[in-house]
Amino acid sequence: MTGEAFWSLVRQTLFEPREAAGRILSLGLPAREGWLVLGLMAVLNTLVYSLSIRLSPPSDPAMMDMMGPAFGAPLIFAVTLFAALALTALAFTHAGRALGGTGRMREMLVLLSWMQALRLLLQVVLVVLAMVMPTLAGVVVIVAAVWGLYILLAFVAEAHGFDSLWRAAGVLIIGFVALVFGLSLLFSLAGVRVAGGI
Repeated sequence: MTGEAFWSLVRQTLFEPREAAGRILSLGLPAREGWLVLGLMAVLNTLVYSLSIRLSPPSDPAMMDMMGPAFGAPLIFAVTLFAALALTALAFTHAGRALGGTGRMREMLVLLSWMQALRLLLQVVLVVLAMVMPTLAGVVVIVAAVWGLYILLAFVAEAHGFDSLWRAAGVLIIGFVALVFGLSLLFSLAGVRVAGGI
């Protein structure tokens, strides 16, 4: 993919996410490529996250202690992030099929990998903003969270062939309920403790 095509896809994802999802899926990337890209995104996001912690550490040291070793050790964080993304793809695939969708694990992997690429770009922007305009960085985080949810709904709808985003919302709800159990086990194994000692 050329630089021009990359930025074109970024713009389309932001403003026409469903069409962007169809464009990505039309590439026909095999599952193996999806796994490789997902792993790469987990590593790159970990590097940028670690950099942001070094540049802007939490004002309260107890916050890092509460988050556990997964957030202080880059390797553990990367493995945990990769596993969380893989479980997300699995949950969305099966939840969508339960609601009559036709999406496959391969397609979910590719789409989630692209969303992680966008997340990586956002993290880089936030690292810069946090140093020069911290207030604006907070606003960008909120806007990105809301817009990111809309993009995710559009991606899930396109992957499963749904006509509306409401069925995609059902996939997200079912998928997130399933993830609560899977991720709680994963995080406990990685040493992450939830606030309050639960």
